[in-house]
Amino acid sequence: MTSFGIDVDSEELCMIDSGLQSLSDVPIRQYNNLKVLNLHCNFLRRIENLQLRSLLHLDLSSNQIERIEGLDSLSNLRTLNLACNQITTVQGLDGLRALVKLNLSYNHITDISGFHRLQGRDYKLSYVELQGNRIQSVQHVIASLRGCLNLRRLTLAQDGSDNPVCQIPGSWSSIMSAVPQLQILDGVNRDGTPVQTADILADIPGLDQYMEFLLPSSSNSDMDPVALATPHIDEALEKFKERAVMSTTEVSTTSTTTDQETAERERQPGRLPSGNRSPIGSRLSIDHELRLEKLEHQLAQVLYGGKSTRSPKVTSPRAPKVSPLRSRSPQGGSKTTRLVAKRDVDQTDESDSEGPKAAGKSRRSRKTKIPSYQRATVASRERERKSQSSGVSSSPSGEDHTQPAPGSPVSGPRVLSQGEAPTAYAADRQLKSEIEATYVQLMQELEGERERRWKAEQATKKLVDHIQSMRTKAKEDHDLQDVAIQATTRLKQALTNEREAKLRLKEEVDSLKHQVKVMTEKLEAAEEGENRQHQALKAMEQTAARAETEHIQQQAHEVKKTQEALARAAAANREVDLLKNSVKTLKSQVHSLQELVANREQEHRKVLQGKFDLNSKEMQDAIAREVSTIREQHSTQLQIQQEKMDTLMKQYTELEDEFRMALQIESDRFRELQAAFQKNSREAAENTQALLVAQKKDETQTQMIADLTALVKEQKGRLTELSKSRQEQLRELRERNLTLEGQVEDARKKMVQLELLKQERTKMQSQLQAQESVIEGLKAERKLWGQELAQQGSALAQDRGRLEAKIEALTSEVSSLKKQLDREVDALKIKSKMLDDQTETIRKLKDALVERDEEIKRARDEGLKIQKDLESQLTSETSVNQDLQEKVDKLTERKEELKQQVADLTDELEESKKAHSILNKRWKEKSEVIGQLEKQVRQMKDVWENNEKKLTEERDKAIQGASAAVERMKTMDDAFRAQLDQKEQAHREQMEKLEAEKQVELGEAQQRVMQVEEEMRQLLRETENNKKMMEEKIRKMSQVFGDLQKDLL
Repeated sequence: MTSFGIDVDSEELCMIDSGLQSLSDVPIRQYNNLKVLNLHCNFLRRIENLQLRSLLHLDLSSNQIERIEGLDSLSNLRTLNLACNQITTVQGLDGLRALVKLNLSYNHITDISGFHRLQGRDYKLSYVELQGNRIQSVQHVIASLRGCLNLRRLTLAQDGSDNPVCQIPGSWSSIMSAVPQLQILDGVNRDGTPVQTADILADIPGLDQYMEFLLPSSSNSDMDPVALATPHIDEALEKFKERAVMSTTEVSTTSTTTDQETAERERQPGRLPSGNRSPIGSRLSIDHELRLEKLEHQLAQVLYGGKSTRSPKVTSPRAPKVSPLRSRSPQGGSKTTRLVAKRDVDQTDESDSEGPKAAGKSRRSRKTKIPSYQRATVASRERERKSQSSGVSSSPSGEDHTQPAPGSPVSGPRVLSQGEAPTAYAADRQLKSEIEATYVQLMQELEGERERRWKAEQATKKLVDHIQSMRTKAKEDHDLQDVAIQATTRLKQALTNEREAKLRLKEEVDSLKHQVKVMTEKLEAAEEGENRQHQALKAMEQTAARAETEHIQQQAHEVKKTQEALARAAAANREVDLLKNSVKTLKSQVHSLQELVANREQEHRKVLQGKFDLNSKEMQDAIAREVSTIREQHSTQLQIQQEKMDTLMKQYTELEDEFRMALQIESDRFRELQAAFQKNSREAAENTQALLVAQKKDETQTQMIADLTALVKEQKGRLTELSKSRQEQLRELRERNLTLEGQVEDARKKMVQLELLKQERTKMQSQLQAQESVIEGLKAERKLWGQELAQQGSALAQDRGRLEAKIEALTSEVSSLKKQLDREVDALKIKSKMLDDQTETIRKLKDALVERDEEIKRARDEGLKIQKDLESQLTSETSVNQDLQEKVDKLTERKEELKQQVADLTDELEESKKAHSILNKRWKEKSEVIGQLEKQVRQMKDVWENNEKKLTEERDKAIQGASAAVERMKTMDDAFRAQLDQKEQAHREQMEKLEAEKQVELGEAQQRVMQVEEEMRQLLRETENNKKMMEEKIRKMSQVFGDLQKDLL
């Protein structure tokens, strides 16, 4: 495994493709605040050793995990990636309440019933990926995922990898209808439009907490339309726009140019409303400006149209064109028209200081307009004079530059000038002067009306600005109220979290107590196991001592038996030597007897030569005597030889019996040795098994001790973490108290602001009453103007109707504004009540915080007491563990020695087994050889018996021939002697043959006996060597067991 540089303060740990086989190899405990853990592409089989409460992202993809487990302590985990593993069932996700995204793609999952335990609002699971698995049932998917209330996106098929459930027709629609909270399934939303499922921001660990605020662009289209703040004003505006569309044909070129300029200004992307205004307020301000512009243009059109109907419009080509929106005031000064007011409104959006400048400019321009009007009247008089003198109509150039209205009074004199007398011209001049005077009065009254209207418009603008500022303040109050509500919710959530943390701490303390009890029970069980092992070892030592004594007794018995067998074998060897010596003496006696017989025959011949003949009586008597004596001697010798043969046969049979007994004794001894060897091997196997059991128990004890030490370390770490978390919680509580106090102060300030707003509201009501009075005065003036203008003609009636409609619209707007103000007042009352409720809740929260501080102090004291108890228990357990560790070290050393001894014993046992197999083979071969020897001995015995029968038959025949020869000795001495010579030679040859055969057989028998003796000696030597080896082994075993007893005692 590769080595890594460890940064303890880092929040990320990445060990991709590091060859890890267990999570215990990951240095997790060295990190204080680990939030991201990436273990992609390793060889992990189990999820264990993950005690990371601050972990947010865990990647265990491309491993060999078969089961989801060991995730209960990851309470803050948000993303979990278990793709490309060997998982078959979904389980073990109960403790992951903060989990948002789960990736289980490309596994062997067939059962997802583990999602049943993730039901309710407490679980935040929103994204689940299950493509590339083996899910087959639609009902199983619906039943498992119906309770996940926060589930928004589910993936069962993607990029060509799917599940068998996706092949079922109608599965998509059935899942979407049965799981109503699901929005996207397999990258398709409920409308059937594909949605890009590859969320780039979701893979960034730092942005996971803000993903709900980072909505995609498609979500903007799904936003609900915002309710309009001023519906009645918007309706009036729409109606007015319709009227404006109907009257666009009557608007002059100047109005169209100004509309285009305003539209271009509105379309400019850089032109934004001043201040942090909302989109609705900016839209309302733009509509208000458009409405004011259109009102100004229509008023300009009305005024321009009225002047065209009432005044002559005669201009020269060089004279500047008179603006119909500018006229002289009754005081002699000039006032700004509606068009200039529009420009002032555009400028006052940013500052109100430019109004006087624009007014000054308009005044300068107005001073030049009245003289131009006077010049126009002089030019018209000159033209009238020319027309009177010439009697002809006006020139074409004058027709090009003058465009009199069809109902204007200027057209009257022109018609009269063509066909009437000079008296009519004087009357016309009087009418013109009257008309000019009335026109001047009307213009002065119009200028006064315009000035009043301009003041009313400025007041309405101020009212609109003030209403907008009130709206912004109301919005700010609403935002502050939302912030206060959020703060209260956060405080409540913090309280609930603290209570949950307290409950968790209590549960952890209970679990630690339970673990301590379990560990104490395990320690007691381990001590009992050690006592049992000590007792078992003592029993084993006793059995080993008994086995040693029995083995020593068996060895002594076997030594005695071997000594007896050796004595018997020595006696048998001595007897064989004696038999050999006796056979040699018998052979020498036979030779001596033959020599004596030959000598005596020679002497007898000599005596016969010197004595009587054969046919003489004396000779026959002597022969008879000699024959009788020889017969007696021969019979006695035969009897002696027979007795010797019988004794030899008896000795041979005794030797055979002794040899057989020795073989049987050796076979019994071998069987006993084999049985003892088998017993020893069994006992050795049992001892090895007992040693293995003891080793396993030692290993389990070492593992238990290691687990106990690890648990003690973990408990220490947890206690430190708990103390740190408690300190952090106390700090957070203090900070939250400070923040709450600041929020309370802010709430008090807001209450003061609310009181100020109430005062401003009263002021606004008084201003509104003043405006209403002004509007009523305007209405009265409008009625007066209507009466005065009704006398001037039907043209002004239309303008008056339009103005009345506009004024009605303005009144409706004022009424809507009043209603809106009432609503805002009600909203302010509601907000004040809400703020009162919030202050009460804040007081309650403070009381709850005080109680919680007391509870935390109590819990801290209890934790300190428990910690002290645990530390005392840990010190005692550490001392006990140290003693146990020392004992375990000694036992491990002894175990290693025993392992070495057991290995040596196993090698010796293998060697003894090999030697035993070799001895068995040799014994079988020797038993076969002994069987063959027995067969040969039997055959030799048969041959001896046959030879003895033949000899006895030949002896009988010789006796008969001797009798016949004695009977014929008298008659045939020579023939008898020849016959005797022939018989003696034949007998000698036969005896020589028999002696030679017997000597060969005896030599072979002696060789075989020597071979058997040598083999027996070799066997005895081998048995002695094996005995010595076994004695040494037993002595070593006794020493080992004695050492074990000493070590254990």
